[in-house]
Amino acid sequence: MDRPHTRNRKSLLIRAGTVVFGLLTLGMVVLTLVSDRGLLEVRRKAERLTTLETETARIQAGNDALIDEIEALRTDPNEIERRAREDLKLVRPGEVILVIPPASQ
Repeated sequence: MDRPHTRNRKSLLIRAGTVVFGLLTLGMVVLTLVSDRGLLEVRRKAERLTTLETETARIQAGNDALIDEIEALRTDPNEIERRAREDLKLVRPGEVILVIPPASQ
């Protein structure tokens, strides 16, 4: 038969063990969430990756448009003429340019 003193001691040890186990578990959960490889950091890096992928796709689309423009300027005389007229304000001999001033407000 257990003595009351021994039962209290076992009960106290069980409670202390439960508290220690609970604190260790809580510590592991906190570390899992906030450590440099934790869930929150993984989520931040996933969002950053999405942002970078979107920016990369935008830049690639711009590069593709420039490649198309370069190819057109190398091969299409109409495109060369259009760009010379727009960018350099060039005209053919005998053409007259009418400049309309902007409406004043």
